[in-house]
Amino acid sequence: MFKASRNIWALGWVSFFTDLATAMIKPLIPIYVVLVLNQGMDKLGYVLAITTLVSYLFRWLGGWLSDRLQVTKPLLLAGYGLSAILKPLFAFTTSWVGVAAISATERLGKAIRSAPKDVLISASAEQHSQGRAFGVHKTLDIAGETVGGLIAFVLLSWLGQSPEWIRFIFEITIIPGVIGVLILIFFVKERLNTPVKDTVDESDSEALKKQNRFGNQSVPQVFDVTLWAWFGVYFLAVFFMLNDAFMVMRGSEIGIATQWLPLLLVVSALTQTLISYRVGKRLDSHGAKLLLVVSLWAGVLSVALLFSQNTVAIVIAFVLQGIFMVSGLNALRARIGQTAYGKGKAYGVFYLGTAVAMALGNLIVGQLWEYANVSYALMFSLIGLLLLLFAVSISKNLLQAHVD
Repeated sequence: MFKASRNIWALGWVSFFTDLATAMIKPLIPIYVVLVLNQGMDKLGYVLAITTLVSYLFRWLGGWLSDRLQVTKPLLLAGYGLSAILKPLFAFTTSWVGVAAISATERLGKAIRSAPKDVLISASAEQHSQGRAFGVHKTLDIAGETVGGLIAFVLLSWLGQSPEWIRFIFEITIIPGVIGVLILIFFVKERLNTPVKDTVDESDSEALKKQNRFGNQSVPQVFDVTLWAWFGVYFLAVFFMLNDAFMVMRGSEIGIATQWLPLLLVVSALTQTLISYRVGKRLDSHGAKLLLVVSLWAGVLSVALLFSQNTVAIVIAFVLQGIFMVSGLNALRARIGQTAYGKGKAYGVFYLGTAVAMALGNLIVGQLWEYANVSYALMFSLIGLLLLLFAVSISKNLLQAHVD
């Protein structure tokens, strides 16, 4: 039976409380922008694009600093601390520009911490247990999202859905945010992999030491070159897949009441919680390619169901969106974790490409939704995912195993 280390559990609980706070406000942001501030779906697209770009674009910096300075915990403290402080400030925004500014700055904290967090999780697990380690962490991560969504539902049902109470929910996110930071301070220990001695011969070891000391780029393989194809498939997948904020607004359009909208994200989060560890076991035993294909199938079916006017179909769409998220993300994270060195840089490239892909996708969907109609936005997403799934399914050599 797999037993996660203390570090993995502690990092999981840090993510639990941080994502609990995030989930309390996540379903409220599109409602706040579109329905309270009357800013339009195109403005929501701008908010999502700016937020996503900042959240992912700077993750390379965290990975680069982690490799360069050989530290992770100080970067985690900066990232989680920034997020905890800034979430309550949504209560003071009065336009989509203010929402975008606060959201982007808050997500900068996530950008700073993401790659170092993945490096620390990978360093805290055995090489043959990478998938299960990320599965344990993802389970607590998504469990926090589930609880946060339930809290938002209860508060909206109990207090009401006025702008004043929505702002109150923004303000009280400081509580779980601070709890997460305290766990990080007292229970997470610094640990880094030093794989050079075990994975390269003596001459390569010397070259890597020189690279680390002087920035020498003479070593040709910074990380496994077969990762580029995996990155490309994932970047296209998140480019075409609808952001869950747009999915929430689709639920609102078909008549789902505001207090019930957080439960749609709970459905997605709960799905991810229930399957995350099993996905990790499948990664360790069957490989990442199968899970990536499953992720694409789930994305296709999720978007297809959004064409429906039926509430049950929308709920199922969120279930499938959860499968898309956990399968695709864990497949890529574990695949990077299999490499021998340069993991921080690899995670950084992964997040950098995701930033551009998701931001462009959000912009396009927002414009199509506002200035054409929802059907055009959904068709853009569905056709793109179908073509990507077809390309991956017919190609035997596109997604290769690692070659360290």
